[in-house]
Amino acid sequence: MSWRGLLVTLIFLAYSFSLTTLFLDAFLTGEMPERVWWGLDIGYMAFMPIFGFLLDPASFRYRREDTYSRKLAEWHTMPIGVGQIIAGRLTVFLLVLVFNCLLYFGLQYAVLEELRDRIGLAGFFINLLCWFGYGVVTGVMTIYLELGFSGRDYFNYFCIFFVFGILLTALLLNVFGANAVSFFLESAAEGSWGTAAAMLAAAAAAVAGFVALLHRRINRRSFWS
Repeated sequence: MSWRGLLVTLIFLAYSFSLTTLFLDAFLTGEMPERVWWGLDIGYMAFMPIFGFLLDPASFRYRREDTYSRKLAEWHTMPIGVGQIIAGRLTVFLLVLVFNCLLYFGLQYAVLEELRDRIGLAGFFINLLCWFGYGVVTGVMTIYLELGFSGRDYFNYFCIFFVFGILLTALLLNVFGANAVSFFLESAAEGSWGTAAAMLAAAAAAVAGFVALLHRRINRRSFWS
């Protein structure tokens, strides 16, 4: 962890906050046409998976330098088990995600009066927990790619996940008249803690599943390809 990584992460958080808050304000005030609500979904769906990662400058060289493969090879020469490596990576991810989500959603709640009027304080936590659950699900998928594959493969799979997975999900929701941002806000406004609980349960299942897959993957993979 470096001060440059923290700075880049905060700059990215400020950028994503500014962009999505403008769209969310238009959505809440009714100025955003329903046919483009999918764009708001894409913003949230694309930014949330990144909120759990420190954007250190080295991460932008991952494809070329294969950073994590080198680290894993080094750690394998030490008395560090695969379970400890995974647990340490997940701990850092969750801490960063919690901090960024609290800052991001807290600022949105503070600056958008329409949002405060619509969901209230309890609704704020419901909405936050719903997106936190989504962030955990997508984040552990990213960690699986990060630790389980070479830098080149990780970059390629990550781009496919982002460009096609998120775009396709948002468009399909729109085709069926659904919208993730709207759904979570409605659940928050109704005080539906069940929705938040379901998202957290999905997050817990994703962590358990991908940890098991990642444990087997690391034990089988080569660190030099």
